[in-house]
Amino acid sequence: MRVRSKATPEQRAALRAQLARLQQPAALLEILQSSLPAGFEPTEVRCIVPSVHPNRFVLRAGLRSNHGEEHAYALKVYCDDFGRRVWEHSQLLAKHHRPNHSGLCLASRYVPHERMLVFPWVDGPFLSEIVDDRKPELLREAARLAAELHRLPVVPEHLTTAQMFVDETLLQCDHLRSTCPEAAALVEPLTAALQQAATGLDPAAPALVHGDMAPGQFLWTGHGLVLLDLDMFGYADPACDVGHFLGQMERRSVVDPTVRALTPEWLVSFRDAYLATMPHVSQRNVSFYRGLTLVRKISTTCRREPVNWPALVPQLADRARAAFEQAQSDEIASSRLR
Repeated sequence: MRVRSKATPEQRAALRAQLARLQQPAALLEILQSSLPAGFEPTEVRCIVPSVHPNRFVLRAGLRSNHGEEHAYALKVYCDDFGRRVWEHSQLLAKHHRPNHSGLCLASRYVPHERMLVFPWVDGPFLSEIVDDRKPELLREAARLAAELHRLPVVPEHLTTAQMFVDETLLQCDHLRSTCPEAAALVEPLTAALQQAATGLDPAAPALVHGDMAPGQFLWTGHGLVLLDLDMFGYADPACDVGHFLGQMERRSVVDPTVRALTPEWLVSFRDAYLATMPHVSQRNVSFYRGLTLVRKISTTCRREPVNWPALVPQLADRARAAFEQAQSDEIASSRLR
């Protein structure tokens, strides 16, 4: 799996300086000039900053001509050459997949000296923000798009095994002991359940995976869903993407009571639509990766909810435990059939 490196203090400082420089219209225009359509002459350049992280940031550049014609771009800048690997992957996917605004959002250009990927800007709400009657059908569409990604004949790197996911999760649990010992005590019993469930997984045909699939990675344009942020791509059991998506929805239902009553229907909508399209993907493995995701999100919850985590973490732990029990009950049912 792709893993973003942690930025050094020097890289963080350089990234901050680059962010300040690129917010200047002249600097943006110089970079985007070769990406503009023929005949388009911008007279106004606008910039906003949607997100900033220690090792990367995203800019939205909007350009307008005297005739009212507008074009917008997303510029994703990294602290190192990580973007080059994403660009190579994006080019490979472009040989197999449909264009942007419906399907995968792929980079259109890489600017090496800026360590920058250039994307067409896509407008619309994230699937995670939609909570009305459209949601079940949009989740089914997201499931079909996930299945389409998993069927692409692309092998981007070496296989990431289930044990590698387990080892990474256990390391995260170890780190939690030093950062939040009270929460670590709640997680400790889950590590045994995690390892036990991992021993009974079904054999899986590996596939190209997104690596960070969640409702917040899908954007609704009004005409179709677009899947964003392919940085964390990998080659693994596709059940890891499905389980991660379901686990993220469950985590949301724990921290946001306003969607709790709706979440069971949403989970079924995505899971059933995906498995209907990809029946060879193991339901047991999906349950396992759902539980693994919930365990991993305990650390995230402790960091993001410093006041509320004592009430939230036990709920996440209960849901993770139920997912592992489901994976093992599926195993028992399968063995009885054999």
